[in-house]
Amino acid sequence: MSRLLLLVNGLSLDAPLVSIAWQEIAARQLHVPLQSSERLLLFLATWLVYAGDRLLDSRGVLTSVVEIPRHRFVARNFWPLLSLWVILFMATAVMTCLLLNLTAILIAVLILGLLAGYFGICLRLPSARWVIPREVIVSLFFIVAVLFFPILEARSTVNQELGLSLFRFSLPAGGLILLNCLGIASWEAEKDRQSGESTLATRFPAVVKFFPGIAIATGIVFLLIDRLLAHEWNIFGVSVCTAAVLIGFLNSERIPQDLKPILADAMLIVPFVILSILS
Repeated sequence: MSRLLLLVNGLSLDAPLVSIAWQEIAARQLHVPLQSSERLLLFLATWLVYAGDRLLDSRGVLTSVVEIPRHRFVARNFWPLLSLWVILFMATAVMTCLLLNLTAILIAVLILGLLAGYFGICLRLPSARWVIPREVIVSLFFIVAVLFFPILEARSTVNQELGLSLFRFSLPAGGLILLNCLGIASWEAEKDRQSGESTLATRFPAVVKFFPGIAIATGIVFLLIDRLLAHEWNIFGVSVCTAAVLIGFLNSERIPQDLKPILADAMLIVPFVILSILS
């Protein structure tokens, strides 16, 4: 099981699976349908972003000096993964042109262009991550990506209720992703510090020490905010709170360090599972 989880993480499949789950939650929150092609495009786009980022991090790096498993996997299989990335990039580009209208294509290109620009600046000026941490960018991209198609489907019903639904979804979704990134950064802080990587955990050591408390407090805050917005206790708020608390529990020393980031990503699917069972 550990090898399977490490393989899924090494192939950058965990992030696309999480994005598909949260896209489904967004569609339910906004009461809009989703097409199979929209799910596939989100999966491919998310994989291209995450796999591309890891390919950039692992280029020219010797496998023997890489300590983080997912980076070691990418460094060891760099050229096959790069070839796969190029093939899927071209396939995604063709699908996008065939399935989306011009306006949607231009918006998607703008979003991906801004993201590519950020990573490009970070490659040239690593200090840029001190100004805008990667964890924040990941959270923002996640929200925009999972809402892209649901918003396109709901564009004909723009009203105040839709705006409230978007806010009610975006706040916990983005916050949970940020918490996930924070947890992974705290568990890998020492390795990141040694390699000169800038994360919120390397910049603020207190995050590492107090992460379990931060996660539990974040979950409670999500629950209370959703209670205020929905005017009642509901499954969505409870599911997000549960995921946040479970991420905090992963800080336990009983869990192998290499598996913590993968399990943290798995916890992001918990709200989808709970909503699917109880809704």
